[in-house]
Amino acid sequence: TAAAAAAQSKVLKHNLLAQIRGESTPSAEYTGYTSCPLVTGKHKLVLAEFSGYTGTPQETFFFNQANEHAFSYWLTADLLPEIYWNSMLKGTWSGPAPIRKFANPTSIN
Repeated sequence: TAAAAAAQSKVLKHNLLAQIRGESTPSAEYTGYTSCPLVTGKHKLVLAEFSGYTGTPQETFFFNQANEHAFSYWLTADLLPEIYWNSMLKGTWSGPAPIRKFANPTSIN
């Protein structure tokens, strides 16, 4: 998914620069983060965010993302395309991890 590619791009950039600097061991690791927007009804969506390695949820927002929400639909239909075209393709978006710290401060991810 584009979400997984964005999260991986930060790790790739970090490790490539480390190699260029002559560091022997890559220090950044990809967590397996991915996101699957599942449309469940008109203007409703379940935003499944999880580790593709373990299946452990990695939810960005404080509410239970296993339930359908109009907010999740709006985010996926209206906001994420803007992020994709205006940030991810320019290399300035590396996934929601920094937002998760603010939007879901009790998350262990």
